[in-house]
Amino acid sequence: MNDIVSRFLTFDKLIATGLIKLLYWIGLVAIGLGTLIAFIGAFGQFGSGFVQGIGALILTPVGGVLALIFWRFLCEVYIVIFGIYDRLGEIRTDLKKD
Repeated sequence: MNDIVSRFLTFDKLIATGLIKLLYWIGLVAIGLGTLIAFIGAFGQFGSGFVQGIGALILTPVGGVLALIFWRFLCEVYIVIFGIYDRLGEIRTDLKKD
């Protein structure tokens, strides 16, 4: 317990990667629900025209998959950035030892 409080107060080790992983899962659920709602709403497009309805039914899952890929990429970029910070801290510590 003391280690957690120490990590939180000193900023020696970042907790951002754990938070990013949590936000990743929350984002997956949000994208999935948004895609499902848009897919269900696409059935209402058939009143505007058959071609628009079919287009909405096809493009909604494609857009959902692209959103998932982009969300994964964005979260990976943040994890890499924080990983670089951690590695630079390790290098700084190793250089101080010598």
